[in-house]
Amino acid sequence: MSCFDPETVRQNRPILLACEAIGWFHMVGKAHMNFLRRHGGENVSYEYEKWHEIRQPPFPWDEFLGWIKDYANNKIPKDAWPESIKEFTEKHGKKDPGLLGLLQASHGITSGIEKNLPKSTSEYLSQPLQHMWLSSPFGHPKCNLFADQPEVLTEHGWEQLVGEVRRILEELKKLASVGSQDIFSWTRWRESAIGDRSYLRRAFLSTIAETRLPNNDVTLWDQSYVAAALFKSAVAGAILNEKFPWKDGNIKQKVRWRLLTVAIGIDHYEARAVKIGDWTGMQSILEMFFKEVSRLVEVDLAIGSLLYRDSGTAIFSFPGEHFDEPSPASWLNGLEDWLQKQIENIARDLQLETPPLVRLSDPTRSLVPLVSERRTAREITAVPLYKAWDIPAQNQRESEGNICPVCQVRLNDDPTNKGKPCKVCQDRRHHRLNDWLKGQLDYNTIWFEEVADRNDRIALLTFSLDLEPWLNGERVDSLRAQAISEWARFNPELSKGPNPIRPTDLMDKLVGEIKNRLRESGKFKFDKDDSLLNSLQEGFKFVRDTNKKRDDESSEAFEERLWKTFFQSVVEDRAVAPSWGNLNDDQRAIWLSHQLFCKLPSPGRVYRFWRETYEFFETLLKKFRQIAALSDNPWRVRRLLIKPANFSDWKDCTLYNGRWRGMQLSLVYMKELGKFITASNLARLLKPEESKNVFQGAQILLEEEDAFGKSETMIVDKASEIDNYPHLSIYHPVILLELSPLRFRIIIPLEVASECVDLAILSWKELFARVWDRLPLRIGIVAFDRTSPFQAIIETVRNLEDQLHQGGETWKVEQNEKCQCSNVLQLKREDGELVLRLIPTTMPDGRKDVFYPYVAVEDQLLRHPLDFRHPNGQIYRHVSDLKLGDGVKVFPSRVSFVFADSSGTRFEPPKIFYAEDWEKVRETWKLIEKVAPSQTALQRFQSALNDLERKWRDSPEKSSSDLWRDTLRALIVEYLEIKGQALEALTEMAVKGFLQYALDWHLTVLKKSIKGG
Repeated sequence: MSCFDPETVRQNRPILLACEAIGWFHMVGKAHMNFLRRHGGENVSYEYEKWHEIRQPPFPWDEFLGWIKDYANNKIPKDAWPESIKEFTEKHGKKDPGLLGLLQASHGITSGIEKNLPKSTSEYLSQPLQHMWLSSPFGHPKCNLFADQPEVLTEHGWEQLVGEVRRILEELKKLASVGSQDIFSWTRWRESAIGDRSYLRRAFLSTIAETRLPNNDVTLWDQSYVAAALFKSAVAGAILNEKFPWKDGNIKQKVRWRLLTVAIGIDHYEARAVKIGDWTGMQSILEMFFKEVSRLVEVDLAIGSLLYRDSGTAIFSFPGEHFDEPSPASWLNGLEDWLQKQIENIARDLQLETPPLVRLSDPTRSLVPLVSERRTAREITAVPLYKAWDIPAQNQRESEGNICPVCQVRLNDDPTNKGKPCKVCQDRRHHRLNDWLKGQLDYNTIWFEEVADRNDRIALLTFSLDLEPWLNGERVDSLRAQAISEWARFNPELSKGPNPIRPTDLMDKLVGEIKNRLRESGKFKFDKDDSLLNSLQEGFKFVRDTNKKRDDESSEAFEERLWKTFFQSVVEDRAVAPSWGNLNDDQRAIWLSHQLFCKLPSPGRVYRFWRETYEFFETLLKKFRQIAALSDNPWRVRRLLIKPANFSDWKDCTLYNGRWRGMQLSLVYMKELGKFITASNLARLLKPEESKNVFQGAQILLEEEDAFGKSETMIVDKASEIDNYPHLSIYHPVILLELSPLRFRIIIPLEVASECVDLAILSWKELFARVWDRLPLRIGIVAFDRTSPFQAIIETVRNLEDQLHQGGETWKVEQNEKCQCSNVLQLKREDGELVLRLIPTTMPDGRKDVFYPYVAVEDQLLRHPLDFRHPNGQIYRHVSDLKLGDGVKVFPSRVSFVFADSSGTRFEPPKIFYAEDWEKVRETWKLIEKVAPSQTALQRFQSALNDLERKWRDSPEKSSSDLWRDTLRALIVEYLEIKGQALEALTEMAVKGFLQYALDWHLTVLKKSIKGG
């Protein structure tokens, strides 16, 4: 059996990268306003597939890419190429062999089967031009592309886009013509083409690939990028397979892919971090690791492209066997082992203490297995040394000394110092310092001293969205591509007569109709001209044409195979579902009726899901930076250079701590300048009206950060602005710990933590209003003093995150009222509290939203035309159809806070709030600020309330709720002298516990003061 030879793909790198570029550009014509005009009802003669011919002179595709036919002649036969390169943009939905067939397969599978709706029966889903909206994948309208045109849809933007396509192809041709073997040159070309700052990416992200509802949720970038990734991998697989059927006209239906997962056990490194620099420095190393892995897969081998990425996992597209091949195919022999060795070499070069995992999935035609592959990888790498892994010492001295307190595997070459890290960990710790000095951190600080608020306190906020069930399609099942009743209403007549489904029929009617079509007189019968199924799925009529009866096959077996083929395409390729052979006819009909109408986790949409949540956290980060910098003291975000009058052997790039004006002051020495840079919150040291000159002549006793007991006095000659390093003169008082689709961690001043959490909840309510019950936001707040050990804080955070991941609940509908474009839903939680939810139920153009706002209900019966049943039995109901008493299954959003004022705090169970309760805690405090007479009275009341609660827990009257209410009311009157509505409101909040938590959080943790205190 042959073994994988990497040179086979390396020699064809220009071809594979050119094919990827073809994938990026094959739908570029959709980035023109005429594409929207034509599909928005305006009588415009525009075919996006032939945009290049409308231009004068025509865009010269063959001039830029014609070279690839000769270049690839040794691996790709000439007749596998189209006559002209322009056919790659013109023949999207066709049925072609060779490379066109591979692109068509990649394009089709990325777009999703729900796009294969017959035009005649799906016209009602079109958006009018005046309301041509780009939506989020969770149903939130983002931009009216006609009323608020993004740059690319203007004439100037279009010309810039065409010029960018020309530039990218010209540079590609130049690299190929000189036979460049420089991986970094190819990497730079690809990064300039589709990197985060590229014009192509920004342009394609701003417009849609599909204008019909509800498929206006996937951007042109999502579809183009993923289609390009799959096309690139499909061509790589064909090149590796010497027996690839280049002339097979049905290759579009046969091609499959695999997923390549690369993972590293990040929890190990996080748990071992002694200081924050150990973890942030390690993150930089891990970023380098994944960057090198991406370069290997995406450019060096050019065998795949990144489809998913979080902090510890990267998943790439990868070649897979087509349906006619055995699995695993011979051309894959040794490939996984070879990749494992190469990626292990990358890890060793970066001196990682744990081995990476390299894993190939089974062949697939979707990204649904992405979640299971990630979970498996995380489970394996949860054991740091899941396989043998050598960590050699770098030199003789590193074979001596104490065990490094960070990595706990190397020696630190210093027998006298147990706290000293080894050289590798020391270098990592200072890695972020180098990034800071070079201005590579977006003005974020790296110093706790600068983050700390006026009380010298800090907060670590952790946010997560329950995204995995969306990536694997589990919760996508709650969305509709079409509502059965709406489809029936707009299609009363089908091609062969009246539609058997009426707008008032329930889903069971459709199931029965499909079941009747499976068999005729007890035998399987596949009628390719059936008007019902052809009106729902454009590919139905082609199944018989692409599958020929075999000589040894009975007619009955052949008819069943046709149904099985259709079932595989519509169901098995798009859901975690049982296979055809494991179901009876009733179950098959149920699965088909469900899949033909639900939104599907197509590769383009799965890619958009995780990109959307990443962008949500990224937007929060930008807003948190602004909130953290708010201050009435301009010194809050400024730094100064401190020139010493006396000279000493200060260590370069080292943090020194001292005290000035009775407060802590931190300075970083810069040997190149012979000066110190301040690394403290100067607003704690200087009044707003004071100038930098107040430092002149100051005597500050400085102590090196890690050299306890060794101190020296520094006399300040003068303080000045930072001219040589302007990027260090100002800063954002935040430290970003993690930003991934699944989790966002950030360190901020404690005094602004409440505002940041309020903003996050408000943003979540707006952007995810239609899926509030299925995409919960979980928020953890850990407050701590600046001097707290980082290891203890991280452990507290991890425990808190585990506590926040609780299961679902059933809430009862108490009231449901229509309010303009939304429904106001009042629900009773399991704890008896009432919750209000404002859920948009109307599209921006005024039509009823029958696509997104559905909820899982307890009811076992279909009762309304919009009701539908998942094959597992779960009923989903449109929000507008909910009635009093309906039980709604909810995954609640939760918030919790911990004040880590001692090392034992991390072991105590935290109080978990519903997000709604956090808002009530905040509202309670706002009321207190208005009505409390003084700070002293409030503090006395808090102390008395705590005493009362302790005594009440042991009191025989504790079961009397009325007595408890009256006692609390009396206590409030006694200490706060409040009357009227405010008294009743605070009493109610005290009964429910919100008043106590409001006082604990705002008085004890935040040290808030009220007017008159």
